[in-house]
Amino acid sequence: MKALSLGDVLDAAAYAFVGERCRDAHIHDIRGELQTLQSSLELLARAARNPGENIALAEKATALARRALANHEKSLVDFVNQTTPHEEAAVAVDVCDMVNRALLILRNDVANKSITFKVESAADLRILAQPHRSRLLILGLLATTIDELSAGSVVKVLLSREDSQVVIEIQSDAIGRAVRAPEDQWSGAAQTVTPLDLLLAVTSRWAAANGGRVSQVPRELRIYYPRSQSDS
Repeated sequence: MKALSLGDVLDAAAYAFVGERCRDAHIHDIRGELQTLQSSLELLARAARNPGENIALAEKATALARRALANHEKSLVDFVNQTTPHEEAAVAVDVCDMVNRALLILRNDVANKSITFKVESAADLRILAQPHRSRLLILGLLATTIDELSAGSVVKVLLSREDSQVVIEIQSDAIGRAVRAPEDQWSGAAQTVTPLDLLLAVTSRWAAANGGRVSQVPRELRIYYPRSQSDS
């Protein structure tokens, strides 16, 4: 078993926090998929009661059930990958799609606080990154932003290019603290760390390890990450 670095511990903490924070959202999505599967099984049962007259109905229900099972399997695998730290190959990740998927998971949180997200994106923005790790960090940052905002707030997410970098910019009233280095997370008498500080530290470490950086000023967080070669 390999020894754990401080970075490994912070990564595990970030995964645990985001998994707990988004637990209800994931359960809601899984239940929605199971409802589709249940509907297809009810159609199959209905067709079985009158097999001679419901061949087309049975075929429709079977096709629906297969799609529902395939989607459910994909979602469960994706959920496990999204909530447990693991090694994975870097691939070209569509940044706009990544942000929109995160907002889809958080749609009930957004609706409950009447928060408006405005996403503006340049075309074809891709980064070469571990997909689940990058999605987790964006999901966590957006979730903690929602948690710190008052009802009715507006959040702008601007996705752009700057030289050879993709820039993910989050603008809101929740943004304002400095990004602290991982080794400084538990300094001081309190020996505690806020979820946003944790995610900022892990995001900064992730970006820096791949040639990027994180900067923050009042109301604005910017993540710089190298564009994938296919996006050149």
